Amino acid sequence: MSLQRRPLDPRSIAFGVIWTVAVTLGIKFLLAPWLQLNTRETTAQLLAQAHSTILNNSLEAHDAGDLMRSAAEGMLAALEDPYSSFVGPDEMRRFQEDSSGTLMGIGVMLDARGVVLYPQPDGAAEAAGIHPGDRFLQVDGIDVSSWGMNQLTEILRGELGSEVQLQMEHADGTVFHAVVARSKVPTLTVGDTRLLDAESGIGHVHIRSFAGTTVDEFERAMWRLNGSMPGGLKGLILDLRWNIGGQLNSAIGIASFFLDGDLVCSLEGRDRPSQKRYAQRGKATYKDLPVVLLVNEWSASGSEVLAAALRERGLAVLVGQRTYGKGIYQQVYDFEQGDFVLKFTAGYYTTAAGRILEGHLNPALVGGLDADIPVRPIPENNAAIRTWLRRNPPPSRFREEVYALFPSYRDAQPPVDIVLQTALQLLRVSLASS
Repeated sequence: MSLQRRPLDPRSIAFGVIWTVAVTLGIKFLLAPWLQLNTRETTAQLLAQAHSTILNNSLEAHDAGDLMRSAAEGMLAALEDPYSSFVGPDEMRRFQEDSSGTLMGIGVMLDARGVVLYPQPDGAAEAAGIHPGDRFLQVDGIDVSSWGMNQLTEILRGELGSEVQLQMEHADGTVFHAVVARSKVPTLTVGDTRLLDAESGIGHVHIRSFAGTTVDEFERAMWRLNGSMPGGLKGLILDLRWNIGGQLNSAIGIASFFLDGDLVCSLEGRDRPSQKRYAQRGKATYKDLPVVLLVNEWSASGSEVLAAALRERGLAVLVGQRTYGKGIYQQVYDFEQGDFVLKFTAGYYTTAAGRILEGHLNPALVGGLDADIPVRPIPENNAAIRTWLRRNPPPSRFREEVYALFPSYRDAQPPVDIVLQTALQLLRVSLASS
């Protein structure tokens, strides 16, 4: 008996194709999400069950919130992500202050001994009668007469609007009492700002970090420099040394002073389309200003994004040392009810030219930015340079009083900084030849 091959029915073929596609689509769009959802629900139920079991049956009583935060911290640790961080209740205020560029305090600048250099102009401390040279004796009844700057800074911080009871001593020995309500105080993310060469029109601005206030601070600093010479600035040394980053939007905001709507960087994450970040259009006040960027091994993240954006457009030359190579962006999730924040790596930054800046998560990635003109600083001067860059000159209304009370502050001179000197000479030559 022989089998006869029957001709293929086109309708059967079509039905088979349709059936195959339907099954595939069903698995992808119906079954897979259902399985994923139910797996997540099962995992969440297990975590809730473990939490409840420990809470109700452990020998010692534990706070439910503490156990929940420990579980979240443990999951973050399992990522083995060196850039991730768990921000618990004790660090929440400091985290919010660093992000916003403002802290909650009474508004005084202190020297290392804890003596008031000056109060914030028009702030609560000045209104309470606090002057340069005043010394803290008691804070809320606690004897702080021997405390230094760091200890006093911590105890003077607190919740917005909360009051602090102070016993103070004026420079002439007069003891007085003051009650000051804590308010928002700018942390000043733009540091050393000065004219380096009046004849050539070269100024210097150091950006310490990128926070919510940085763009406005930078704009004011540039306005002061431009106004300090008849013809305005001819060249700028933009100092990003020891700037480990901060808010990406702030770094892009600084780039917008030099780039007119150009691509600054892209964010490349897992299973998601590339997110482009552009400079703001119509704000590039200094797009034609010659710029030299100072970088070192502590220039990271937003600093590297800004430096790469300006260099790749031919708008800046990098002087100093190779940057750190932190080219990742993080997701920040604020769990208000749980009183904690989770930060973890969500993807890479890439420059406008497509280069990945990260150099630590993956051994195959080089990362970082080499300086166009490598200059190694004098090692023993590094600490003094960093201290100088973090120095805040007194406001004009307090300047004479501060300089009279603190002669060492008045007479302080910037340390020898061969990286800055190299950048200055480079700009001089460039401007002279243009």
